[in-house]
Amino acid sequence: MAAVVLPWNPDEHAWPGVYASDVGTVRRTGVLRLRWELPAITADDGVDLWLVVVGHHPSARGLIGHGIVRGSAPTPGTSSVRADIDIDLLLPHGDQVPLAQLLERLPGLDITGVSAAPLTGAAEVSLRELWAESTPPEPGTLDPVPGALPSDRVKRVPASAFERDPELRRRAIANGGSACHACGLDLELAYGAPGADLVQVHHITPLAHITPDYEIDPLVDLVPLCPTCHAVAHGRWPDPYSIEDIRTMLRSRGFLRGTVATEEQLEAEAAAARILGA
Repeated sequence: MAAVVLPWNPDEHAWPGVYASDVGTVRRTGVLRLRWELPAITADDGVDLWLVVVGHHPSARGLIGHGIVRGSAPTPGTSSVRADIDIDLLLPHGDQVPLAQLLERLPGLDITGVSAAPLTGAAEVSLRELWAESTPPEPGTLDPVPGALPSDRVKRVPASAFERDPELRRRAIANGGSACHACGLDLELAYGAPGADLVQVHHITPLAHITPDYEIDPLVDLVPLCPTCHAVAHGRWPDPYSIEDIRTMLRSRGFLRGTVATEEQLEAEAAAARILGA
Protein backbone atom coordinates (compact mmCIF):
# COMPACT_ATOMS: atom_id res chain seq x y z
CA MET A 1 0.00 0.00 0.00
CA ALA A 2 1.48 3.36 -1.07
CA ALA A 3 -1.20 5.95 -0.24
CA VAL A 4 -4.17 6.56 2.05
CA VAL A 5 -6.74 9.31 2.58
CA LEU A 6 -7.46 10.20 6.21
CA PRO A 7 -10.81 11.92 6.94
CA TRP A 8 -10.70 14.50 9.73
CA ASN A 9 -13.90 15.89 11.25
CA PRO A 10 -13.07 19.03 13.26
CA ASP A 11 -16.57 18.90 14.77
CA GLU A 12 -15.62 15.69 16.58
CA HIS A 13 -11.84 15.76 16.97
CA ALA A 14 -9.68 18.78 17.69
CA TRP A 15 -6.50 19.37 15.72
CA PRO A 16 -3.59 17.97 17.79
CA GLY A 17 -1.86 21.38 17.89
CA VAL A 18 -2.63 24.95 16.83
CA TYR A 19 -3.58 24.69 13.17
CA ALA A 20 -2.63 28.18 11.99
CA SER A 21 0.70 27.97 13.79
CA ASP A 22 1.37 24.51 12.33
CA VAL A 23 0.71 25.83 8.80
CA GLY A 24 3.45 28.40 9.38
CA THR A 25 5.82 25.80 10.82
CA VAL A 26 5.50 23.56 7.77
CA ARG A 27 5.97 26.51 5.45
CA ARG A 28 9.15 27.63 7.22
CA THR A 29 10.79 24.32 8.07
CA GLY A 30 9.33 21.93 5.50
CA VAL A 31 8.01 19.35 7.96
CA LEU A 32 5.88 18.97 11.09
CA ARG A 33 5.56 15.71 13.01
CA LEU A 34 2.09 14.81 14.30
CA ARG A 35 0.81 11.70 16.05
CA TRP A 36 -2.47 10.28 14.75
CA GLU A 37 -4.47 7.11 15.34
CA LEU A 38 -4.76 4.97 12.22
CA PRO A 39 -5.98 1.48 11.33
CA ALA A 40 -3.02 -0.88 11.57
CA ILE A 41 -3.32 -1.95 7.92
CA THR A 42 -2.81 1.63 6.68
CA ALA A 43 0.09 2.63 8.93
CA ASP A 44 3.06 1.08 7.16
CA ASP A 45 6.25 3.11 7.31
CA GLY A 46 6.69 5.31 4.20
CA VAL A 47 3.00 5.40 3.23
CA ASP A 48 1.82 8.70 1.70
CA LEU A 49 -1.14 10.17 3.57
CA TRP A 50 -3.56 12.97 2.63
CA LEU A 51 -5.73 14.75 5.17
CA VAL A 52 -9.25 15.59 4.04
CA VAL A 53 -11.65 17.69 6.12
CA VAL A 54 -15.19 16.35 6.45
CA GLY A 55 -17.97 17.47 8.77
CA HIS A 56 -20.93 19.82 8.91
CA HIS A 57 -19.31 22.92 7.41
CA PRO A 58 -19.32 22.62 3.59
CA SER A 59 -16.97 25.59 3.09
CA ALA A 60 -14.25 23.84 5.10
CA ARG A 61 -14.42 20.43 3.42
CA GLY A 62 -11.59 19.27 1.21
CA LEU A 63 -7.95 18.22 1.03
CA ILE A 64 -5.77 20.22 3.38
CA GLY A 65 -2.46 18.41 3.69
CA HIS A 66 -0.01 15.67 2.83
CA GLY A 67 2.37 13.68 4.98
CA ILE A 68 4.34 10.46 5.24
CA VAL A 69 3.95 7.79 7.92
CA ARG A 70 7.22 7.45 9.85
CA GLY A 71 6.54 4.60 12.24
CA SER A 72 3.75 3.45 14.54
CA ALA A 73 3.01 1.65 17.79
CA PRO A 74 -0.05 -0.53 18.63
CA THR A 75 -2.83 1.01 20.70
CA PRO A 76 -3.58 -1.50 23.49
CA GLY A 77 -6.97 -3.20 23.24
CA THR A 78 -7.72 -1.95 19.71
CA SER A 79 -6.88 -2.74 16.08
CA SER A 80 -5.45 0.75 15.67
CA VAL A 81 -1.97 2.18 16.00
CA ARG A 82 -0.59 5.54 17.03
CA ALA A 83 1.33 6.65 13.97
CA ASP A 84 3.95 9.38 13.61
CA ILE A 85 3.22 11.42 10.50
CA ASP A 86 5.64 13.91 8.96
CA ILE A 87 3.38 16.60 7.47
CA ASP A 88 5.25 18.26 4.59
CA LEU A 89 2.45 20.39 3.13
CA LEU A 90 -0.42 21.93 5.10
CA LEU A 91 -2.83 24.41 3.54
CA PRO A 92 -4.32 27.40 5.39
CA HIS A 93 -8.06 27.45 6.04
CA GLY A 94 -9.77 28.58 2.85
CA ASP A 95 -7.10 27.19 0.51
CA GLN A 96 -8.16 23.55 0.69
CA VAL A 97 -8.82 21.55 -2.46
CA PRO A 98 -12.65 21.41 -2.51
CA LEU A 99 -14.19 18.08 -1.58
CA ALA A 100 -16.32 18.18 -4.75
CA GLN A 101 -13.17 18.17 -6.89
CA LEU A 102 -11.75 15.26 -4.91
CA LEU A 103 -14.89 13.16 -5.32
CA GLU A 104 -15.10 14.05 -9.01
CA ARG A 105 -11.62 12.62 -9.55
CA LEU A 106 -12.15 9.69 -7.19
CA PRO A 107 -15.89 8.89 -7.39
CA GLY A 108 -15.51 5.64 -5.46
CA LEU A 109 -13.67 7.17 -2.50
CA ASP A 110 -15.35 6.38 0.84
CA ILE A 111 -14.80 9.12 3.40
CA THR A 112 -18.00 8.63 5.36
CA GLY A 113 -16.25 6.92 8.27
CA VAL A 114 -13.32 7.87 10.44
CA SER A 115 -10.89 5.27 9.14
CA ALA A 116 -8.22 5.93 6.56
CA ALA A 117 -9.19 4.92 3.02
CA PRO A 118 -6.42 3.08 1.13
CA LEU A 119 -5.73 4.02 -2.50
CA THR A 120 -4.23 1.86 -5.20
CA GLY A 121 -3.56 2.01 -8.91
CA ALA A 122 -5.48 4.62 -10.91
CA ALA A 123 -7.04 6.18 -7.80
CA GLU A 124 -3.63 6.97 -6.34
CA VAL A 125 -2.43 8.47 -9.64
CA SER A 126 -5.58 10.61 -9.93
CA LEU A 127 -5.15 11.95 -6.41
CA ARG A 128 -1.50 12.84 -6.98
CA GLU A 129 -2.42 14.65 -10.21
CA LEU A 130 -5.20 16.63 -8.51
CA TRP A 131 -2.91 17.53 -5.60
CA ALA A 132 -0.11 18.71 -7.92
CA GLU A 133 -2.52 20.79 -10.02
CA SER A 134 -4.11 22.43 -6.98
CA THR A 135 -0.99 23.19 -4.90
CA PRO A 136 1.64 25.08 -6.94
CA PRO A 137 5.14 25.23 -5.41
CA GLU A 138 6.47 28.30 -3.64
CA PRO A 139 8.46 30.75 -5.80
CA GLY A 140 12.08 29.68 -6.06
CA THR A 141 11.23 26.01 -5.54
CA LEU A 142 11.93 23.51 -8.31
CA ASP A 143 11.20 20.35 -6.34
CA PRO A 144 7.88 18.58 -7.00
CA VAL A 145 5.10 19.46 -4.57
CA PRO A 146 5.13 16.99 -1.65
CA GLY A 147 2.74 14.21 -2.60
CA ALA A 148 3.00 14.72 -6.36
CA LEU A 149 5.35 11.72 -6.52
CA PRO A 150 5.57 8.64 -4.29
CA SER A 151 7.86 9.28 -1.33
CA ASP A 152 10.32 6.57 -2.39
CA ARG A 153 10.85 8.36 -5.74
CA VAL A 154 11.99 11.63 -4.16
CA LYS A 155 15.39 12.41 -2.65
CA ARG A 156 15.26 15.35 -0.25
CA VAL A 157 18.22 17.72 0.04
CA PRO A 158 18.64 19.29 3.51
CA ALA A 159 18.08 23.06 3.65
CA SER A 160 17.83 25.45 6.56
CA ALA A 161 14.49 26.75 7.78
CA PHE A 162 15.68 30.26 6.89
CA GLU A 163 16.02 29.28 3.23
CA ARG A 164 12.39 28.17 3.21
CA ASP A 165 10.94 31.36 4.68
CA PRO A 166 9.32 33.30 1.79
CA GLU A 167 9.61 36.71 3.49
CA LEU A 168 13.31 36.23 4.26
CA ARG A 169 13.84 35.08 0.67
CA ARG A 170 12.10 38.19 -0.68
CA ARG A 171 14.25 40.51 1.43
CA ALA A 172 17.48 38.70 0.60
CA ILE A 173 16.83 38.94 -3.14
CA ALA A 174 15.73 42.57 -2.85
CA ASN A 175 19.09 43.29 -1.22
CA GLY A 176 21.37 40.95 -3.17
CA GLY A 177 19.75 41.01 -6.59
CA SER A 178 18.45 38.16 -8.70
CA ALA A 179 21.79 36.95 -10.09
CA CYS A 180 23.51 33.90 -8.61
CA HIS A 181 26.37 34.96 -6.32
CA ALA A 182 28.39 31.90 -7.30
CA CYS A 183 28.15 31.59 -11.10
CA GLY A 184 26.62 34.97 -11.99
CA LEU A 185 23.62 33.59 -13.86
CA ASP A 186 20.59 35.90 -13.77
CA LEU A 187 17.65 33.59 -14.40
CA GLU A 188 15.21 36.38 -15.25
CA LEU A 189 17.65 37.94 -17.72
CA ALA A 190 18.38 34.54 -19.25
CA TYR A 191 14.83 33.19 -19.53
CA GLY A 192 12.57 36.21 -19.16
CA ALA A 193 9.43 36.10 -17.04
CA PRO A 194 9.44 32.27 -16.57
CA GLY A 195 12.79 32.55 -14.79
CA ALA A 196 11.89 35.48 -12.55
CA ASP A 197 10.90 33.44 -9.50
CA LEU A 198 13.45 30.63 -9.81
CA VAL A 199 16.38 32.18 -7.95
CA GLN A 200 16.84 30.64 -4.50
CA VAL A 201 18.61 31.79 -1.35
CA HIS A 202 21.35 30.06 0.62
CA HIS A 203 22.15 30.40 4.32
CA ILE A 204 25.87 31.08 4.78
CA THR A 205 26.25 31.49 8.56
CA PRO A 206 28.15 28.47 10.00
CA LEU A 207 25.95 26.12 12.01
CA ALA A 208 28.28 26.45 15.00
CA HIS A 209 27.26 30.10 15.29
CA ILE A 210 23.54 29.38 15.43
CA THR A 211 22.08 29.33 18.94
CA PRO A 212 18.43 28.98 20.06
CA ASP A 213 18.12 32.79 20.29
CA TYR A 214 19.80 33.38 16.92
CA GLU A 215 17.97 35.88 14.71
CA ILE A 216 18.50 35.67 10.97
CA ASP A 217 19.61 38.79 9.11
CA PRO A 218 18.59 38.27 5.47
CA LEU A 219 20.95 41.04 4.35
CA VAL A 220 23.99 39.28 5.83
CA ASP A 221 23.14 35.59 6.25
CA LEU A 222 21.35 34.83 2.98
CA VAL A 223 22.69 35.07 -0.58
CA PRO A 224 20.89 34.42 -3.89
CA LEU A 225 21.96 31.28 -5.75
CA CYS A 226 20.71 29.62 -8.90
CA PRO A 227 19.12 26.18 -8.28
CA THR A 228 22.20 24.37 -9.64
CA CYS A 229 24.72 26.16 -7.41
CA HIS A 230 22.34 25.82 -4.45
CA ALA A 231 22.20 22.05 -4.94
CA VAL A 232 26.00 21.91 -5.19
CA ALA A 233 26.31 23.92 -1.95
CA HIS A 234 24.19 21.37 -0.11
CA GLY A 235 26.04 18.49 -1.72
CA ARG A 236 28.25 18.48 1.37
CA TRP A 237 26.67 17.83 4.77
CA PRO A 238 26.56 18.98 7.52
CA ASP A 239 28.77 21.91 6.44
CA PRO A 240 27.71 23.06 2.95
CA TYR A 241 30.25 24.35 0.45
CA SER A 242 30.83 28.08 0.70
CA ILE A 243 30.17 30.49 -2.17
CA GLU A 244 33.93 30.80 -2.71
CA ASP A 245 34.23 26.99 -2.74
CA ILE A 246 31.74 26.87 -5.61
CA ARG A 247 33.48 29.71 -7.46
CA THR A 248 36.76 27.80 -7.11
CA MET A 249 35.11 24.69 -8.57
CA LEU A 250 33.84 26.71 -11.52
CA ARG A 251 37.21 28.39 -12.15
CA SER A 252 39.01 25.04 -12.02
CA ARG A 253 36.77 23.82 -14.84
CA GLY A 254 37.43 26.90 -16.98
CA PHE A 255 34.11 28.58 -16.20
CA LEU A 256 34.16 32.38 -16.24
CA ARG A 257 31.45 34.32 -14.40
CA GLY A 258 29.50 36.69 -16.60
CA THR A 259 26.05 37.80 -17.69
CA VAL A 260 23.68 36.99 -20.52
CA ALA A 261 23.57 39.62 -23.25
CA THR A 262 20.29 41.47 -23.72
CA GLU A 263 18.59 41.94 -27.09
CA GLU A 264 19.82 45.55 -27.15
CA GLN A 265 23.39 44.45 -26.49
CA LEU A 266 23.24 41.84 -29.23
CA GLU A 267 21.84 44.38 -31.71
CA ALA A 268 24.61 46.85 -30.80
CA GLU A 269 27.25 44.17 -31.31
CA ALA A 270 25.75 43.25 -34.68
CA ALA A 271 25.73 46.91 -35.74
CA ALA A 272 29.37 47.31 -34.69
CA ALA A 273 30.32 44.22 -36.68
CA ARG A 274 28.61 45.63 -39.78
CA ILE A 275 30.46 48.91 -39.41
CA LEU A 276 33.82 47.24 -38.93
CA GLY A 277 33.21 44.95 -41.86
CA ALA A 278 32.17 47.78 -44.16
